[in-house]
Amino acid sequence: MQKSIGLLLIIAAFALGYFGFKNLNEKTADIKIGDVEITAKTSESKNKAYALLAGAALCLMGGVVLVTKKTKQ
Repeated sequence: MQKSIGLLLIIAAFALGYFGFKNLNEKTADIKIGDVEITAKTSESKNKAYALLAGAALCLMGGVVLVTKKTKQ
């Protein structure tokens, strides 16, 4: 039972990491004039991306602990 929960946490970590990187790299507004490019991004979207990445790290650590933990027999 613990190993299956651990695997689910690891899968959730990869999903959260994907969406976190996607939100971090997502541009909200671009203006390009000649060689000059101006990009505007709200700090709220960056904070959301960092929260997703932190959640991914926690899920990954918890999943690895549950998968590698030895059961008492």
